[in-house]
Amino acid sequence: MWLALLLTAAQADDFSTLLADSGWEDIGKDNKKETGEMILSLKEISGVQCLRAVATVDVPADKIYEVVTDVPAAKDFSSETLIASRVLGKDGNKVHYYQHLDIPGWTMASDRYWVLAGEDFSSGDTRAFRWNRFDWRSAYPDLATDLDTNHEGAVEPVTNYGAWVMTPEGGSTKATYFICSDPGGSLPEWLKKTAATKTLPNTVADVMREARKRTK
Repeated sequence: MWLALLLTAAQADDFSTLLADSGWEDIGKDNKKETGEMILSLKEISGVQCLRAVATVDVPADKIYEVVTDVPAAKDFSSETLIASRVLGKDGNKVHYYQHLDIPGWTMASDRYWVLAGEDFSSGDTRAFRWNRFDWRSAYPDLATDLDTNHEGAVEPVTNYGAWVMTPEGGSTKATYFICSDPGGSLPEWLKKTAATKTLPNTVADVMREARKRTK
């Protein structure tokens, strides 16, 4: 019990640090038709590399929120190859979900999967959703068995938490995507860099593309 309380307190501290404006180092920009200019930033929190992408878009905050919380649809709108994306259940105000990323063999890296607990933390006009790991193996033993038996080479990141925050600004929305992940296993440095310069902006662009479709 005390360990669980300590972990919860540590997670809360990490989230506060993640959402704070201070400490971010700009690492570049990206420009996509779905987002316009995106500002990419890096911050280290508790020894883990965290990334942030910020874009101002002409998409309603509520519609972006609808997309980022629609776990099953991610298989269809993501430019990454998700072989699984499904809701497992709920625990109070938290939703438990599982996603499995197929990483091409030529990268010499293993597939990645994650099982997370997500929750709303919206405030006022700002829509917000965050997620973190939890003790999912005891909650979903059948999934644990399936992964261990049929996907034994896949790797679960030892750290995986983040958030989406969407704030209306005039007729636009300031959309911010945060992700902290220690990928686990062996990943070459060039592949880690790709996460910052390509995968991060692509994720934001995927969400905005889908949100625009739902706005029409």
